[in-house]
Amino acid sequence: MRSVGGALRRGGLTPRPGWPTRTGGVLLAAVLALGLAAPASADAPVPDDRQQESSDPVRPAADPVFTVPLDRLGGKNRYETSVAVSSAQFASADTVYLARSDVFADAIAAGSLRDGPVLLVPRCDGLPHVIADEIDRLDPAEVVALGGEKSICGATLQTAAKGREAVRLGGADRFETATLIAQRSFPDGSDTVYLAEQQESIDAVAGGTLTDGPILLVRNGEDSAPAVTVEAVQALDPDKVIALGGKLVVTTPALAHAAGEGRTTQRISGEDRYATSAAIAHWAFPEGSSRTYLANGRSVADSIVGGVLTRGPILLVPDNCRVLSEPVWRRLGEHPPEKVVALGGQQAVCTEQLRTGGRLSVFSGMETEDTGRLYDLVTKQRPVDPERYVPGDLVSWRGTSHQFRPETATMLQELFDDAAAAGHPGLWVNSAYRSYDEQQRTYDYWVRTVGKKRADLISAQPGHSEHQLGLAADVAGRSCSGYACFGDTPEGKWVAANAHRYGFIIRYPEGGTGVTGYDYEPWHLRYVGPRAAWMMHVRDEIYWDTYQRRAVAEAMH
Repeated sequence: MRSVGGALRRGGLTPRPGWPTRTGGVLLAAVLALGLAAPASADAPVPDDRQQESSDPVRPAADPVFTVPLDRLGGKNRYETSVAVSSAQFASADTVYLARSDVFADAIAAGSLRDGPVLLVPRCDGLPHVIADEIDRLDPAEVVALGGEKSICGATLQTAAKGREAVRLGGADRFETATLIAQRSFPDGSDTVYLAEQQESIDAVAGGTLTDGPILLVRNGEDSAPAVTVEAVQALDPDKVIALGGKLVVTTPALAHAAGEGRTTQRISGEDRYATSAAIAHWAFPEGSSRTYLANGRSVADSIVGGVLTRGPILLVPDNCRVLSEPVWRRLGEHPPEKVVALGGQQAVCTEQLRTGGRLSVFSGMETEDTGRLYDLVTKQRPVDPERYVPGDLVSWRGTSHQFRPETATMLQELFDDAAAAGHPGLWVNSAYRSYDEQQRTYDYWVRTVGKKRADLISAQPGHSEHQLGLAADVAGRSCSGYACFGDTPEGKWVAANAHRYGFIIRYPEGGTGVTGYDYEPWHLRYVGPRAAWMMHVRDEIYWDTYQRRAVAEAMH
């Protein structure tokens, strides 16, 4: 919300950064036309942080950025990614498995192979140097091609083996190849067998981290299982057969047919592939894990090679850097790993998705200890409680007179730093904590200036301002000479698109007067914590007025 100090330069009428020029009418023109002077000394302008910032600002003493460690196993292409995964998992290996890099039919079930990495190769166009070098590093006793000649030709296998024993696990089709992989992985049988559909199944590769049984294949949507799959189940003699994915891909009749008489059947699935990957994670790692891997939900390449990773589940993320789905970020929040690892390069899992995984795996200090203030709802009808509340831990913002709660200051500093790194260095703070009395002066000033009706749209009454919580910031940028135009500037657009990453929301969004009671304020950021802000973002819910109850309920959960 606007402060008195965001109005006019001391002793003059020159508009300063932060002055409203557009929202709700041409307010600046009206003020200048009336010849209104600056407020009296009791309402003297508060200098912005550009004027008092020290040459070597020290970050506020508060918690560090709230994220678990992040990592990426990826390269410039899928060959390099498969080598990165191999290097992370194996110092040496008795076996190396080769899978075709562009058609994955024969490698879908490869997740149950644990004695060596799966490296990707072209069918018959030579061996990439990075793959040859990795095989030499591992120095296996044998090199095994997954699939027949149509998957990996003999010349590629022999070149990769380089005089070592060359073996092929390839059947007449992908169903038979899956059974051969199952027999190799579990020569003495298995208590559990998993079923997945055969069309380069995302569900199957997400299940690659399941260690208690092999994956066999069925045809998508058919009501019977292939004979070779039925025979493999009988040979493995499990107690239960579990379908991976929904009933449209692995039908209930196909599951029953594959299981045969006397075996328990179950299903692990969600409403889509992302939810299914989270369900598989809960099944495989019910108590959590030291790692959680993120892989692209549209391409199976990185998930196939990631099946050898046994320290945690593979969760799927959308392509094109879209937001993580709710089941995925819930899994991260409910069972935070020690590290979140992206599989593949930026095109597979972008940095934003990886950072989000890390942020949602950690609760900030306020999210665990002070949700009563963090999730406060302050509106026209609902005041701060008590009305003259003063936070007991306010810290100076970069050596200025502005003050915030420590966690708010830390995260705002991170936002400013990352904005600068993204090419928007000109952000500063116009207003931060305001006491009850300061808000009284601010509100009275706007009533005198524009009348009560207009003032009530642009300024909170005393005791009803979020600034009193120490959790709100009015920010400005060098591209805008007024408050309202901030939303149209490059830095304003960056803030709007990225504020949730740092725990902030645009508290009074455009078109929201009917809900919030206030005009659009693109400059007014409210800190609600990284988790609530991100959840509002992924759910596309912009009004704290209606979302706050859900945030409180989830915090209690």
